[in-house]
Amino acid sequence: MRRVFPTFVLLALGCSGEIGAPTGSTDPSAAGVCRNPDVLQLGSAPVRRLTANEYRNTLEDLLGRPLPEIPELPPDAVTAGSFENEALALAASDVHVARWEQSAFAVGGQVADDPETRARLVPCDETDAGCAEEFVASFGRRALRRPLTAEETTRYAAFFEEQRAAIDFAGAVQLTVTAMLQSPQFLYRLEIGGDLDGEHVALSDHEVASRLSYLLWQSMPDDELFAAADAGELQDLGNVAAQTRRMLEHPRARAAIGEYFRQWLHLDRVAGEHKLPELVPEWSPAVAAAATLESQQFAEHVFFEGNLRDLFTSRHGFVSEELAPLYGVAAAPEGTELPAERAGILSRIAFLGGEAHEANGSPPLRGVYVIRRLLCQATGSPPANADTSPPDRSEDMGPMTNRMAFEERTASAECQQCHTRIDGFGFGFEAFDMAGRFRTSDNGLPVDASGFAIGIGNDAAYEGADELQALFAESPTVQDCAVETFFTYAQGRAPEAGDSCQLEALQTAFRAADGDLDEMVVQLVTRPEFLLRPAVESE
Repeated sequence: MRRVFPTFVLLALGCSGEIGAPTGSTDPSAAGVCRNPDVLQLGSAPVRRLTANEYRNTLEDLLGRPLPEIPELPPDAVTAGSFENEALALAASDVHVARWEQSAFAVGGQVADDPETRARLVPCDETDAGCAEEFVASFGRRALRRPLTAEETTRYAAFFEEQRAAIDFAGAVQLTVTAMLQSPQFLYRLEIGGDLDGEHVALSDHEVASRLSYLLWQSMPDDELFAAADAGELQDLGNVAAQTRRMLEHPRARAAIGEYFRQWLHLDRVAGEHKLPELVPEWSPAVAAAATLESQQFAEHVFFEGNLRDLFTSRHGFVSEELAPLYGVAAAPEGTELPAERAGILSRIAFLGGEAHEANGSPPLRGVYVIRRLLCQATGSPPANADTSPPDRSEDMGPMTNRMAFEERTASAECQQCHTRIDGFGFGFEAFDMAGRFRTSDNGLPVDASGFAIGIGNDAAYEGADELQALFAESPTVQDCAVETFFTYAQGRAPEAGDSCQLEALQTAFRAADGDLDEMVVQLVTRPEFLLRPAVESE
């Protein structure tokens, strides 16, 4: 690759739109109650930067070939209970800017120097008259995910000709690509649209296409979606539904949905958990990684082949060689039916091993997980003087199960204000140890995995994780939380007061569809709100 050193930075070629939006609430309860379902209301639409994953996916799809070596971007910040695409957490640091520049320069070099990439993305020869404008319009349309304006085409073409005169044709290609890939129009999902009624802005077809593609694929639109946008077809919700169903059938959707479940259900927490080797000699980083993958595969399977109920009741599993000893079954990475005690995602090692300590399971961790991630409810903080370390089970206390030790620790009235409910869920998983291995006894005593589920809409006593998850499968609170969680992911922010009617309608439709998860996605993108954003007053 030639060594041409760019002198421009992120805003070198300008930004025609203003980056800014109302700040939305981060309180999930802020959505409130729908007062008038007949009035179209919208929550805020903050500008969203591409996440690290979206950025890399977009570059790969833009090139249509493997990427050259580029620097890794810093991890995207995630606030509690949110996702990596949370708009207000996606600030651009100096490190981002520097690595975007390095990446853009490397990708530009590949477009200029690699014959196959150049043939695909440069539609003209350097001897062709008007090649600058033709290349700028062609590449820019895909990079910026919309047709360039006349002013943008003129500006980029002039830049191209300046570099060709100063260097050569290939250098002009490289630096023009580098400039486009550092522009806000590439790095952010800017939604300019057009005024509709003073309160609402109608998104352009290409902006709707980007909303769809980044929601379903975590990447830029493909040629078919671009064509639909070019033809003006995406102002029609029927066409949006058809494109959505097509895109959900593509393998890209499975990867994106797996990412969604990884974040919602905190499936990679297990990767940071240590287990005492004298207690769990099988445990290793490879086991933890395999556990995350297995739960992602299970969730993907449920999303596309089943419904929300199956997420808590299905025994289908994808058991790798690393996980087989912990599950006590033969490896079956292509899929198998697990033993009866392994029904549902909360009987899998990613959850059980992730929400545990190094020497035993943790009913409080597991119970808090249920309340926050499956019920979309907050839990209070423990008192300042609370001992949050694993309870001691020393010999002078006599034989005790893990449950008995936690019950002794949290026996005070002050602790029970929260732990009655938290441990009412957490004790249901006591038949699984710190690594997620099934057990019927603990410290020589029978395991007690009974409890009472409070605040799920169908509150009831249960015996064991299978009965507890069966309650979750029928819980209206869990169903509503599943919709609220995906809505949060789709919007890139927490629900707000302006979302209340839309969210209630989606939750009602989800229940009517018997918890069909891919239908939930179709319902969301075929509401009129998906084609709009609120008007923002210029300061």
